[in-house]
Amino acid sequence: MNNFFYYIIFIAVLVSCSEGDIIENDISNFTAPLENCSNQNEDTFVFFKIDPQINQSLSLSFTSTTFELNTVPESLTHTVALNNTTNILIYRQFNTQIDGTAYFCSSVPPSGITVTQELKSSNGNAEIKYVVKSDTATETVYTRTITLTDITLEGAGIAIRQELLQLGEDEITVLK
Repeated sequence: MNNFFYYIIFIAVLVSCSEGDIIENDISNFTAPLENCSNQNEDTFVFFKIDPQINQSLSLSFTSTTFELNTVPESLTHTVALNNTTNILIYRQFNTQIDGTAYFCSSVPPSGITVTQELKSSNGNAEIKYVVKSDTATETVYTRTITLTDITLEGAGIAIRQELLQLGEDEITVLK
C-alpha cells in the first residue's frame, strides 16, 4: 500500500511541474544577409537582418562619434554597450513584408506597416570586429563580424536571454 501511495504522489508531482509558456521567438535563426546604413545623421548607425518569409527583423542601432561604416578602426574592434534607448538591439515581427533600406535607413519609415511584436534590449554588448580577408597594392578587404554578448530582449511579458549571438557579417573594402 505504501508503494502505491508513493507512485500516486510521484505522478501528481510529475504532472503538476511546468516549465512555463514556450516562447517561439528564435532570434538566432536569421539566415538573411547583414545590411547596414547611416541613419538620420552621421553619428547614428543601423545594422539589420530581415527574414521576409516570416516578416521579422533584428536590428542594431547605435550612436557613436568614433565609428564609421566604411573605414576600419585602428584596433580592428569596436564595442558598443547596449541599453534600451540610444544603443539598442530590436527584434520585430510585422504584419507584412518590409523593405529594409526603406524601413531602417530613412528618417520616416514607410506607412502601412504594423509592428505586431517588439522586443528591445535592456543590456548586453555588441562587438564589431574586422579581419583582413585580402590585401593588395590598391585595396584591403575586411570581413566585418558583429557578435552580441549577454543580451536580454524584453517586451510584452516576454524576456529572451542570449549569452552569445552572431548578428552577421559583411565585407568592407578600403582603398589604399
